[in-house]
Amino acid sequence: MDIISRVERISLYVFLFTVPFEMWLPFGADEDYSISRLAGLVYFATLLPRLLWFFKTNRIQSFLLPIWLFFGLMTLVSLYNINPLSDWFFHSSMFQCMILFWVLVNHERQDRLILEKGMLCFALGMAVLAVLFSVGVGFQYIEGRAVIFGENQNVIGTKMSIALIVLLLAIIQNRLGLRPTTRVLLILPIPVMMRALAETGSRVAFISFGAAFIVGVLLFRTKKVWGKVAAFVVGVGASIPVWQFLMESETMATRLALTAEKGDLSGRDAIWEALVPLVKSNPIFGVGLSGLEHFSKIHMLTQPHNVFLEVMCYTGVVGLALYLTYMYRVVKQSYQLYKADGILLPMLLLSPVFGLLLSGQILEVKIGWVIFAYIVSSSLLKTAKKNINYSNPASASKNSLRKRPFGSRMRSMRIG
Repeated sequence: MDIISRVERISLYVFLFTVPFEMWLPFGADEDYSISRLAGLVYFATLLPRLLWFFKTNRIQSFLLPIWLFFGLMTLVSLYNINPLSDWFFHSSMFQCMILFWVLVNHERQDRLILEKGMLCFALGMAVLAVLFSVGVGFQYIEGRAVIFGENQNVIGTKMSIALIVLLLAIIQNRLGLRPTTRVLLILPIPVMMRALAETGSRVAFISFGAAFIVGVLLFRTKKVWGKVAAFVVGVGASIPVWQFLMESETMATRLALTAEKGDLSGRDAIWEALVPLVKSNPIFGVGLSGLEHFSKIHMLTQPHNVFLEVMCYTGVVGLALYLTYMYRVVKQSYQLYKADGILLPMLLLSPVFGLLLSGQILEVKIGWVIFAYIVSSSLLKTAKKNINYSNPASASKNSLRKRPFGSRMRSMRIG
């Protein structure tokens, strides 16, 4: 691997490791100078020598076209609806995330598995965050729920569930070829991370992790029937202590009970109901960023907490159709990866993604776009056949994709 590629790889790993700390402002710095933002700028700086290569479009037009059409429509509608209370017409955070998505997809073209390794770096960053939380650094309780480094409880909880999924799959499936000692070490932070997840009191994070756990047990592939049965028994057995461990958090237990008994949604249902007239009055093209902000200020509403409803407000049914087209293709690709090669991670990561879509925000959440990039970029690779033993790269044929342990040198791989 040449020096430029190595610098690009390391800078991406550092960036993804710092994503858990994107709300941390060291030494009272401005929000534009968070540690994560600075790491992201360094990563993009390393790409400058061959920047155009990272914006290739071949074989990914079907993903790029609907999402960029949606963004363009949203910008135009926002410009049209500028008003005295809001002149917001350009969603800069989402734009940056879309650029990141585009760049990461192409980065995977030349450096196979870099995104899966990068997500492991993200998971390790979340593990560090959980350890800091456990020793009382950078957190506070607001209404009984833990806020870590100023991050929203639902966001930090969902990020923690994503990190747990990544760690568990790295340990169990071991697609990265990790050494046995490394896999054992990855088990150590899991209890601390689960405790941090529980203390955020995030129901969407808890349900997302639970759903991913169940789906993982049901879809886990083995070559022999008894192996499948054993995996199911172990999965069911492990779910009992995991449930008990998470329920030790009084905040989590109380919030789940309120949802089950009273259908409590923390005011989301009231927000959704209040936005219905806005959607009905502009069903075709919506009212854009400026229109929704104007409406929210008048009616004193927070963000919609439902991405599909938010997209409807911004761009109506036209924009929603474009966004759903993009999401459908991402979901379809996840299923195809599992069906063809038994790769579970994309399918399991869809659980927290849909948690954010249905009850949160993902349009400007970096790790959400990293997940999308990982799934889409996997479609560019001619994945190995089912009978290849991934734990033994040497067994692959000359024309098969090869895999080496995480951190080892890997031959650059370019695919048109």
